Amino acid sequence: MSDEMKVLFRQLQLAGLGIVIGIVGLFADRREIFFIGIGVLVFGIIRFLILKKYISDLKNNND
Repeated sequence: MSDEMKVLFRQLQLAGLGIVIGIVGLFADRREIFFIGIGVLVFGIIRFLILKKYISDLKNNND
């Protein structure tokens, strides 16, 4: 696995953690934990997209 793929995979793990936190919040009947999980999910997805674009721009500039 290349370094770029490792970086993107970590961001997807962060998004997955947000899903887990959100589900735990639902089962524990805690709205604040659910919203924190949604926030972590959105944060992970945004970071994934930004880093993916950044990596592709770096590859295009090197070619």
